[in-house]
Amino acid sequence: MQKKTLRKFAIFASVLALCVILLGAWTRLSDAGLGCPDWPGCYGHFTVPQDAEYIKQAEVKYNQVFEADKAWPEMIHRHFAKAIGLVIIILFVGAWRGRRKDPTIPVLLPSILLPLVIFQGLLGMWTVTLKVHPFVVMLHLLGGFSIISLLFLYILQLRPKIVSLSEVVAKKFKKLAMVSFVLVILQIALGGWTAANYAATACTKLPFCNDGWTQNVDFKGGYDLWQKGFEFDEFKALEQEKFEADLAKAQGESFINYEGGVLSHEQKVAIHVSHRIGAYIVFLVVGLLAFLMIRERDSVLIRHFGRALALVLIGQMLLGFSNIIFALPLYVAVAHNGGGVILLLTLIAVNFLVSWQFKQPKQVGGKHG
Repeated sequence: MQKKTLRKFAIFASVLALCVILLGAWTRLSDAGLGCPDWPGCYGHFTVPQDAEYIKQAEVKYNQVFEADKAWPEMIHRHFAKAIGLVIIILFVGAWRGRRKDPTIPVLLPSILLPLVIFQGLLGMWTVTLKVHPFVVMLHLLGGFSIISLLFLYILQLRPKIVSLSEVVAKKFKKLAMVSFVLVILQIALGGWTAANYAATACTKLPFCNDGWTQNVDFKGGYDLWQKGFEFDEFKALEQEKFEADLAKAQGESFINYEGGVLSHEQKVAIHVSHRIGAYIVFLVVGLLAFLMIRERDSVLIRHFGRALALVLIGQMLLGFSNIIFALPLYVAVAHNGGGVILLLTLIAVNFLVSWQFKQPKQVGGKHG
């Protein structure tokens, strides 16, 4: 397979990955993560069952009420995830076969992507079998972001021409660009933990949280990744009315249904506040990077990237504020997940421009930016 064809497959896979991330966010935010109680099918079917008699029997077998409006988002998400797995397999095989004729074809990223997408599938299974355990859900989200990041980086590697930029100019932004990239990854992880523990609405005021939050916060409990301390009696005491039905279904199971969250309000506040403070730090650091890039006089290209980065950053912050002001509307919350993807990919492009491309094999370049 030639570089041009590989690049098209990588672009297609990236679009699929973005769809999977957005569909995953939609599924999670609409409480449809357990819309199908089994995996990889749905109530024993390849797709959502339609027969009324079968559904009645399946409800008894799986001890769960069938809800079509939750089962469909979950299965659509799974089918898209299977599609991206197939495309990545094709990308892996194509890269290694193409390398026989063209030794310059990079194969490292496809070789990482293949086991990563397999592990991502396992995380999807564990998300269901472990009843949306927060740690697994967060890892699943990070896996999705990792896949689209590596695909995007592979697209950049396969460019027919690497944009030429003076290393003197690039060096000015190298360290700050990397710091910004790492901070955004950490912030995405915090966002994943916030979503997995249903802590997005724990604080309803700006800029930090509700009045008196500093006296009602539990960081230690909020960051108990395994959450092993919850026994059924304690779990029931947390929110008895809300979880009474789930607890009745959970009789005889060795683990808790984490849908809706099992943490106390104080623990959710700790998670939310951490994510909120992280957002401010990211805004300041990435904003500084964008500001310095916009002011760079020696490169038009750098200035263009700086403006793009500033636009994405501001848009993401506005979406975050909208989640608070309008009480987490579904479309805005999904868009906020998408904004996180775009911000991460923008920073990958910036790092590639000012640092990583200089480590690539020399290709035909253009004029200095």
